[in-house]
Amino acid sequence: MSSHELGQLRAEIDDLDEQIIKLLGQRFIATGKVGVIKAAQSLEAIDPAREAAQAQRYSALAERYGVDVDLTQRLFRGVIDEVVANHRVIRENAS
Repeated sequence: MSSHELGQLRAEIDDLDEQIIKLLGQRFIATGKVGVIKAAQSLEAIDPAREAAQAQRYSALAERYGVDVDLTQRLFRGVIDEVVANHRVIRENAS
């Protein structure tokens, strides 16, 4: 592999990383809206049934796309924990 090829691959990785971060931003905008609805309806920040269903979905997606299932679960656990924390803040600010 030449230095040029390495540089091209790294640029591709950088672009993919940017897309991932952009999608995370969009996801947090959507989950923020969910948080507002939950606060207005006095719903809990945590929805264990939804989280369990999503965990199964993430595992299936990871397997489909050849991504380590444990890695996928850890990544989304971090995302979900952040969403729950944001929902709690939204609820506190709505009170």
